[in-house]
Amino acid sequence: MRRSIAFLCCVLFCMVSSAVMANNQNPNLNFGATDFSDPPRHVPGFVLINPITFYSGNLKNGDGDSLPGTNKLSLIAYVPQLCWTANSKLPGDINWGLTVLMPLASLNADSDLGLKAANNIMGDPIFGAFVGRAHQLTRDWTFHWMFEFDTYFPLGDYDKDAAFNTSANYWTFEPFLAMRLEMPYGFELSTRQHYTYNTKNHDYVNPAITHDFNDHTLKAGDLWHFNFSASKSLDFISPLLRFGAVGYYGQQLNNDEVDGNAVPNSKEKVFAIGPCLQYIHIHKGERKPSAIFSLKSYWESNVQNRAEGNRTVFRMVIPF
Repeated sequence: MRRSIAFLCCVLFCMVSSAVMANNQNPNLNFGATDFSDPPRHVPGFVLINPITFYSGNLKNGDGDSLPGTNKLSLIAYVPQLCWTANSKLPGDINWGLTVLMPLASLNADSDLGLKAANNIMGDPIFGAFVGRAHQLTRDWTFHWMFEFDTYFPLGDYDKDAAFNTSANYWTFEPFLAMRLEMPYGFELSTRQHYTYNTKNHDYVNPAITHDFNDHTLKAGDLWHFNFSASKSLDFISPLLRFGAVGYYGQQLNNDEVDGNAVPNSKEKVFAIGPCLQYIHIHKGERKPSAIFSLKSYWESNVQNRAEGNRTVFRMVIPF
């Protein structure tokens, strides 16, 4: 039965060029997970970060057009992250530390073309090492930076017969640079710039591209993507309350390759922007935050080879 449905999908894909969609980037990448106060002030010890993401979107092809019929992807994801900052510092007053993330997600696809989401939960665990520090430029201006190198381990659940998975089934290496500028009167700008390099998936099945149901070797193209924010503290209510705009952008730099051959028009692209509200909770008499809460919602546009929709993220940061 599965092969019959897949065969019908293959026929539809071959007959209708607008039905072809690549969507081969690692599904565990950071699109909009971070926002204000990124990078944070590095305080020795542990921090637990708890983002919960709700997403729903319509699938787009390489030209940015919707696939024929109804083709929607929705998900709920929880990606707990544990960060550790060392007590010691590197030369130059530079902080350093380690971080680990464990993506968990539930995917659902509603597709007239028979595209299905895998019935799995575990994504690819991520391990990273970082360095960073804050520079006091003047009394009211502070520049923060953090450089991190992350490795995505292909240990999650992967179903080669599904169009959407929680695991990429390949290694991903991703350095990024996060920068934040604190300014007078509670204004703040921040960005996190990522460069994504992917290795090969040797269990790739996509009849829309290969015109068969055999295993092939996929190498997703390199990707540049970044998060950004502009915000201000709401001092007339509380200096611990912050509001502003957040967004993300992604542009794949080269086409995907299947069996060493470039796949035309397979670059992914996305832009998103929306509002964000953050609250820092500090117990009376203490200076260190006991928790940081943020709620944000993004609306995507200018999308190619992926879903276009709305992403809402609730994030809770708990320092130990």
